[in-house]
Amino acid sequence: MTAATGLADLRKLTTALCMTFVVLWCHGSLGRAADKLRVSHCYIGGAILPLWVAKEAGLYQREGLDVELISIQGNPATAALIAGEIDLLYCIPHNTISAIANGADVTFISSTYNRMQYRIVAAPDIEKPQQLKGKTLGVARIHDVAHFYVRLALQRFGMNDQDIRVLAVGGQTDRVLALKSGRVAATIVNPANALILEKSGFRTVIDLESLNFPVVGNMMAARRTTIKERRSVLVRFTRAFVVGLKKIQNEPDFSKKVLAKYLRLQDKAVIEENYRFNSGSYLESVPAIPVEGLRYAVESLIPTVPAAKNLKAESMIDSSILDAALREPGK
Repeated sequence: MTAATGLADLRKLTTALCMTFVVLWCHGSLGRAADKLRVSHCYIGGAILPLWVAKEAGLYQREGLDVELISIQGNPATAALIAGEIDLLYCIPHNTISAIANGADVTFISSTYNRMQYRIVAAPDIEKPQQLKGKTLGVARIHDVAHFYVRLALQRFGMNDQDIRVLAVGGQTDRVLALKSGRVAATIVNPANALILEKSGFRTVIDLESLNFPVVGNMMAARRTTIKERRSVLVRFTRAFVVGLKKIQNEPDFSKKVLAKYLRLQDKAVIEENYRFNSGSYLESVPAIPVEGLRYAVESLIPTVPAAKNLKAESMIDSSILDAALREPGK
């Protein structure tokens, strides 16, 4: 065998080995399916932005996750979590706290938007809170979190919910329509919907944010069995979520496009307002759970959920997932 022939055979062998390596590598990569995760949010609103941004920016995919975002409104969302139909629930926590008080093996792993982001908006002829006496005020559901906030706000102005008639009219959009149609004289909405109503001549009579109540916002809840069995998946999800929080702050144009897409917004002023109160100082860079706010939420439920008096806020928190997400580098 000549030197030239030997060199040619060596090149062929090297090429074959490289091709084999590539095939095996591709086969392994393709064989590793993304870990599926079903995540529910219990309403449609600007505060869902962190979930949407992480999805649109491919942050879940980067962590090897196939995340399905599902909207399930109200109590059925908590029931779905308990039944294992979803893996995580991102929502105002009151329904979940009620379930925990009644024995559900669920815990909270993070919390964002821990601010009182509601306003009470009234008909044009109502100029101050005291004029709400004797009027009908719309909430989503009786004894829900919005109703609780209304009671807190009224107390600050020397009133209680016996001084008004509270009517359950549905979600944010339903409440806006109820006020515009005259079905109610006032309602409680987020700042973006307050802006829409103000443009139509309605008045914000109470800005609950200015009252400085200790609150928790949108909390991420999981079953303890899920935390035990899928810890790595939850850590990767939380890491993507945290990166999404930074992206909201650093990329306002991208974030506004996401808001416009999911909320079906075209009015630039409304998009700006949605972004304003879902970013900046309103949005935590680290979604840690404020214990005092959770404690306050538990206390608020005791009149309607007596079993809540036995709950300790600290016992409902598992910070290990967030801690690991912050500690371990991502991909």
